[in-house]
Amino acid sequence: MSNGSPSDCVQINSIGLTKMLVNFAQISRSCARTLLLVLNGCCILLALCTLIFAVVDTKIVKQYGEERASGTFVGDVIISVACLLLISVSALGSIGAVRGNIKILYIYIGLLMILVMVEMLIAIYVSVERYNLEFRVSDWLREDFFRNSTDEDVIHLKLWDDLQMTYECCGLNGPEDYAAIQYHIRLSCCPRAYRARTSYAQQQLYRTCIETATYYTEGCEDEIRNILRSDADWLVGVAVTCFWFEAAGMLLAMWVANNARDAVQVFKGAPRF
Repeated sequence: MSNGSPSDCVQINSIGLTKMLVNFAQISRSCARTLLLVLNGCCILLALCTLIFAVVDTKIVKQYGEERASGTFVGDVIISVACLLLISVSALGSIGAVRGNIKILYIYIGLLMILVMVEMLIAIYVSVERYNLEFRVSDWLREDFFRNSTDEDVIHLKLWDDLQMTYECCGLNGPEDYAAIQYHIRLSCCPRAYRARTSYAQQQLYRTCIETATYYTEGCEDEIRNILRSDADWLVGVAVTCFWFEAAGMLLAMWVANNARDAVQVFKGAPRF
């Protein structure tokens, strides 16, 4: 038997090396596609959570009045639209990753870049509006609580009953505010008494609540401002998280698209027998 020529050995080695490189590239692309799908799934999940928050928040801010919460309401609507856009773009990126379609991946990268810039502007707008809402609501609470009112002012009393039960607070800055306006502590400051079904039970539970000082001790102004501030912080945190997810998604999509394009060139240039 005659041994193969050196040129044949070199050719066989080059073919084997090419196959190894191709296999490594395929494994890398598969891992990158999987990671891109995971990132897009996280973006979709985050967008859905934020969408639900925005829809619920639109109903909550209405209790502060249309004039005071108009900017925040608009911000919630804009957030909802941005969430729907993020879901659509993430779904497009997932389709491009599964199919390995280079055109879809490049479109996904371009849309994601635009969406990142839009989200940054939305985050700034929403943060400013939340900050302004916090002070507008604070001024409104002070003005409404200390204004002259009587027991016949049903709208005023119902408003504060709802606020105190919803936010588990009493008075503007505490129950002592009722003494400042020469008014008894509201029944809604005592949750058990307020929820009682009969007038007799309400009277007995209210008396016990006052005697044992088991009414709410925190003021409504601080409670509401803390909630508004925490909502704003949460939205900023979501915006930052989305930014990193989207930045990682763009890099991965770019890497997958470039490798898919290089793989086509490798197969075209590979020797065939």
